[in-house]
Amino acid sequence: MPVATLQCPHCGHRFSFTPVTSLTPGDAHEEALLRGTLNCAPCPQCQQVLNVPVRLVYRDSRRPFLLTQEPKPLPEEQAKSLALQLDEAVTEVARSQNVQRPVARLVFTRQDFLEKIFLHKRNLDDRVVEFAKYQLFQGGAGEEASLSPSRHRLLFDFGQKEEDRLVFLVYDRKLGRPIRLLQVPRQEFDALKEEIHLNPSLQRELDRCFPGCRVDVDLLYQTLAQETS
Repeated sequence: MPVATLQCPHCGHRFSFTPVTSLTPGDAHEEALLRGTLNCAPCPQCQQVLNVPVRLVYRDSRRPFLLTQEPKPLPEEQAKSLALQLDEAVTEVARSQNVQRPVARLVFTRQDFLEKIFLHKRNLDDRVVEFAKYQLFQGGAGEEASLSPSRHRLLFDFGQKEEDRLVFLVYDRKLGRPIRLLQVPRQEFDALKEEIHLNPSLQRELDRCFPGCRVDVDLLYQTLAQETS
């Protein structure tokens, strides 16, 4: 792992720190990620804690999966280029090594990084989950009717253990925090998954909505807006 030289913004002290850049299922780094302490470096001089932004890669070789988190958001054109490079590189490596191509994902926030990890752990297809989010944003009765993709984000609540439902945190974009929970009966989600599995036209629609390693309902709305403009 590369050693980083940091300068504390509080006292100006310079010190070395070795950030974590790679995680695997069940290792100690995964626990630190969950606690929010991963790559948090305390200054030896004043004990101020610095968060060290680095590219993170999560690999699961047992169920081939490769998840990359960039340390900061990028302009859309750069994000598209990076996603294309990642998809091409993963395909080429798998071909050259004659192994199964892993599911590859690219995200730009720690929240999305955690969500993708736990969807993978729960064996939930994140494309179906993001498509389900899209359906929820499209409106309905009760709490769903007040959802807006411009004002809210939906994030899978991996802390919930109920087997009979999927629980989403509704984040208020302006406030930057969750404001409520939204529950989807597992039976409804499984019915959507089965419908997609049995319907070739829905499979093609899912491929059109999420063609590469960026699988995010926000990106889907951007694509739809461009198509209608």
